Amino acid sequence: MRVLASAHAARHALFLIVILLGTLLPSVLSLSSTSPSPLSSLTLSSLARRQVGLEAPQDPPSYTCVVIGECNACSVLQIQTEESCKETHNRQRIDCKYDDPKNDENEELKIRLPTYRSCLRVKAAEARRFAHFFSTNVCLAIFSGVLMVWRKQKLAAAQYRRMARRIGIV
Repeated sequence: MRVLASAHAARHALFLIVILLGTLLPSVLSLSSTSPSPLSSLTLSSLARRQVGLEAPQDPPSYTCVVIGECNACSVLQIQTEESCKETHNRQRIDCKYDDPKNDENEELKIRLPTYRSCLRVKAAEARRFAHFFSTNVCLAIFSGVLMVWRKQKLAAAQYRRMARRIGIV
């Protein structure tokens, strides 16, 4: 009996070792193969650019914007054509200026500045939705109150009739 138990335990141990090797072996093999790091590929691409004669693209000039208008809903045509309306279907007027004063004088760069931005909520639409929600709740409260009073009177009348039958008034 003991020989059978030890053979069974040996099979289990062998099975566990095979499973462990099967799960760990692929990860060990993937660590041993070296792949180029992102840093080396960036270095190679910058070297290739220098050899070909291409320069790295310059960053666009930075600018700051100030909100000067309220959030308004966009028309159907604006939603289809303007980038500021595509995301939320609302837009807000903004005034943008370049951080570097010499860029403000360049007319070509001024044309590229955004004049509108996307915004989340239109005040008039939110006020309308709130009024609708509030009036719906008031109507439901009045209806529920009337229904409760009617049901209470009906139950009281039924109870009064049962009491009258017990006493023998009816």
